[in-house]
Amino acid sequence: DGMTYVRTIPAVKIDRIETDPDDLERRLRYHELRTDQPVEGRWWSGWELGKDDLDTPVMLHYAVNRAVGCIRGQGDLVPILPWLRRYREWLEDRVRVNRYKNAFLWHVKLEGAGPGDIQSKQGQYSQPPAPGSVIVTDETEQWTPVRPDIQAEDVKDDGKALRLMIAAGAGIPLHYLAEGETATRSTAQEMAGPTVRHYEHRQRFFCDLLLDVVEKVAYRTRVAGRLGQPRGGLQLSYVVADLREEDNLKVARAAREIV
Repeated sequence: DGMTYVRTIPAVKIDRIETDPDDLERRLRYHELRTDQPVEGRWWSGWELGKDDLDTPVMLHYAVNRAVGCIRGQGDLVPILPWLRRYREWLEDRVRVNRYKNAFLWHVKLEGAGPGDIQSKQGQYSQPPAPGSVIVTDETEQWTPVRPDIQAEDVKDDGKALRLMIAAGAGIPLHYLAEGETATRSTAQEMAGPTVRHYEHRQRFFCDLLLDVVEKVAYRTRVAGRLGQPRGGLQLSYVVADLREEDNLKVARAAREIV
């Protein structure tokens, strides 16, 4: 019908990307793993091959964190996934250790008791006493609590080291993870600078992605004869909200001083 419809496909389903042997940036075809075609899958044409054929769907590929010479990119959270798993396992181990550390059992020692007395006491104490119970015995019976010898020292530094690895991999300061006692207001402002710049870069990347999609849609619409060639191009631009509130404050103060 001359309309262009945009759909998203998970990158994990694309197992092969064919590129120009002389130009890795020129992607020709994409192979998708499909459940309805488990053996042969499906090939999608790239923009370079199918941009003028309206009967052929084309696939667009946008990658971040892509090194030189690589076809695919890497997500921002991929480096910290192992450390998130280790931190979860560390928390589970701490809960398990604290549980076993507080567990105990009673060792009852009988002085000069025969086999019949021991069996009688075993039947009597088959149900252990509830916490807070008062136990009255004579000198022939001695009760001793037995606890597991678990040397569980204070390991908060280990947990903090794991959180530091997670924060470093995510590119955020530690006070973003509710570690407010480790930073003052001035250090927090300085540490937030690289993080905000990273978010601004991602913001620009996503906006450029949308502009590129719109431009390619407009091209196919012109090929279909439903849109004329605009004079001077589309001249698309975008406006986004500032991530730094202090920048707006500085601009406002400067404007006030100029007035």
